[in-house]
Amino acid sequence: MADSSQPLRTAIARSDTLGDRWLLFLAFVLSGYAFIGKGFAYVGFPPLFVGEMAYLSGVVVLLRSRCIVSSLATLPSFFLAASMAWVLLRTVTSVQTYGIDALRDSVVVMYGGFAFIIVAILLEDPRRIDTILRYYGRFAGAFIPAIPFLFAISHFLADYIPEMPNAGAPILEVRSGEVATHLAGASVFALIGFYRPSWRWILAAVATTVMVASHGRGAMLAFVVPVVLAAIVVGKARAVARTAVVILAVVFAAITVQSTLGERRSAPSTAERSIDPQQLVDNVVSTFGQSGNAQAESTKEWRLQWWNIILADTLFGPKFWTGRGFGLNLADVDGFQDVEGRDRPKLRSPHNVHMTILARAGVPGLVLWSALLLSWFGLMLRALYTARRRGQVEWSRLFLFVACYVLSIIIDATFDVAIEGPMIGIWFWCLIGFGIGTVMVFRADSATRARSG
Repeated sequence: MADSSQPLRTAIARSDTLGDRWLLFLAFVLSGYAFIGKGFAYVGFPPLFVGEMAYLSGVVVLLRSRCIVSSLATLPSFFLAASMAWVLLRTVTSVQTYGIDALRDSVVVMYGGFAFIIVAILLEDPRRIDTILRYYGRFAGAFIPAIPFLFAISHFLADYIPEMPNAGAPILEVRSGEVATHLAGASVFALIGFYRPSWRWILAAVATTVMVASHGRGAMLAFVVPVVLAAIVVGKARAVARTAVVILAVVFAAITVQSTLGERRSAPSTAERSIDPQQLVDNVVSTFGQSGNAQAESTKEWRLQWWNIILADTLFGPKFWTGRGFGLNLADVDGFQDVEGRDRPKLRSPHNVHMTILARAGVPGLVLWSALLLSWFGLMLRALYTARRRGQVEWSRLFLFVACYVLSIIIDATFDVAIEGPMIGIWFWCLIGFGIGTVMVFRADSATRARSG
């Protein structure tokens, strides 16, 4: 591993091992989820789709790595293992009743196995940190210029996009929250100096920011919060502020033009939001108070009503210890199936991953989930502080990048269905594992330096 005076990403030849080949396959899978979205999730042979292929082959890599015990050596790993054990127990009791639906709902936590796989392959060969960063640099360089067009096609031409065979999902469907999290990750990657963007890249990032921020509150916050935090930490807050001023100027100019030309079209249903400057303003106002947009307020209202029902049933009710289990359609039971319109896929989860876990795994599941997140962020922040104190800038910025990426996904998952599916869920758990693995490598590297120095 490179020291603080050398770039963290070194030009190394990738060894042709099973772990390296699996890592390349995983990079392909994650890229497919990011570029194509839900349609890519149905690639495969039901019920063995591409995500499950990556999972099962990754388990083989984990078993061959001989690092299973080592991958459990941190507090976040312990809480993750405990969470998976509890969810597995609650799922097994539901499989007989709900079948494949129980397994599908359980992936919100059971995809956590990806984290252990990533930790193990990094412990097996720490040079893979450099490989992963190199892969991500290529992903960021291609994703940002392409995603404004893909997102626009997915939103405006949805009726013309063919469906995946036997899937009931369009080939291309990228959700605003998914785009926002990857936009935030790539932006932080550039802010910390791991990627040097061109002006075309920056222009595409700005255009995408306006589109996703106008599409939903969660997407807006998922981008803004981690990018602003990263800019403050690395001392680039002024540069981000100047970019924000440009964005605001463009937005308000567009609102003026829009008002002059006439009123905007209404969205086709309460589930859809128009992509325009006024909607962005409505989302900002609705986040912190009451906006004049009935659609924005109605989506916020039914979410709050549903969350209150879940709290009453678990935290203050009969499902305190067990939750409702996995496989049951929560929207059907609580009477919220029609809130998003009949033209959308059937609703199953309450648009908040914390409430999903509470509803399905009870208070013990929520406690373990909260402990996992708190211990993971604590691990990352402590490593970041230690690296900065020692002058190991590259390490500190790596930890900042991973922490901000995960924070972005958590914010998105607090407002929408995100970690419950593979498109963001697998990304999330891989980042959790990448964070744990890099910290363990950093600690081992520091211990070696202390002994040799």
